[in-house]
Amino acid sequence: MPEPLRHYGWWVSPYSAKTRAYLTFKQADFQDIAPSARGLWWTIRRAVGRAIMPTVRMPDGRWLQDSSEIVDTLEGELTGPSITPSGPTQRLASALLELHGDEWWPTVAMHTRWNLGANPTFAVEEFGRYGFPWLPTWLSMRLVQPIADRMSGYRPVLGIQSETLSGIEAFLRETVSTLDTHLKEMPFLLGTRPCLGDFALYGPLWSHVYRDPDSRHFFDDAPAVVAWFDRLAAPSGEPGEFLANDAVPESLDPLFRTLFAEQMVYVASLMDAIDTWCAENPDAGRVPRSLGPAPFVIGGCSGTRTWVTFTQWMAQRPLDVYGAFGTADKGTVDAWLARVGGREAMQRQVGNRFERRGFKMKLADRL
Repeated sequence: MPEPLRHYGWWVSPYSAKTRAYLTFKQADFQDIAPSARGLWWTIRRAVGRAIMPTVRMPDGRWLQDSSEIVDTLEGELTGPSITPSGPTQRLASALLELHGDEWWPTVAMHTRWNLGANPTFAVEEFGRYGFPWLPTWLSMRLVQPIADRMSGYRPVLGIQSETLSGIEAFLRETVSTLDTHLKEMPFLLGTRPCLGDFALYGPLWSHVYRDPDSRHFFDDAPAVVAWFDRLAAPSGEPGEFLANDAVPESLDPLFRTLFAEQMVYVASLMDAIDTWCAENPDAGRVPRSLGPAPFVIGGCSGTRTWVTFTQWMAQRPLDVYGAFGTADKGTVDAWLARVGGREAMQRQVGNRFERRGFKMKLADRL
């Protein structure tokens, strides 16, 4: 009998929540393993180069790392209903929602986890419980405190500063309200079947904002969102369907308008910065992980965050989806993009493409 797939991730990890919910929906045969500190450093780091979650060890011995690549690979190998809609508009919408959940929501999640009430203490206790399960709580928390300090120190990189805190919480409240209105009418974002965007948004919303004790109140008036969490954590087993006629509901328009008005402006500036750096470093095969400070807006508040270059690889995914459409499909998709203010953003061409090989990000034309 073949070994089950092994999924390594903590419940406090948003990207692990994304892949765990995906595997559960697909009814995959998998072991969900919370690795100890020893497992992270000796097993996972030796396999993929970093002590990072989620990681997956396939029954044939292959290792997968990064939630997007995990899902991409498993979609081609697992049975069960696809989470990728066949309609072009829905397919692009789902890809954009993954970019939104993976690369924009960490700002919200890191604010709520490390700035609000008892959440930091809760997180450190969780880190200790997973990392050193054989030790008493007081000692395990002491051992993981340097890791927690390093993670909380990432807040300025994401633009979490006094000038943006009200905007971050306004963005959180508005998005939860939009989702609650939408999810009162249908069980998932694009119908009765979850798409990739469902899992990507679920990750930070559930594992950080909802699960941490002093930010759960943001969902007090959003019972439909809480019910959506429950459906993703414990799916019914029914495959469901995406909405007919390639429809993306108007109830999600506020979410997409904000995505294009705020996140995609930052993405465009990041891509410009990468192009400038590549022109100045023509012999480099890799771009640094960050390229300095950048202006950005969240929830209508202006601030400064770091250009994190990995985000371009994530942005390439929806841009590639759009770029692969033929003339007829683009006409249909463009009508939706015009409705949500995103047509110009999707015309962007990637000047210096990224490609992941051997768990590392490289410039595709300089491999």
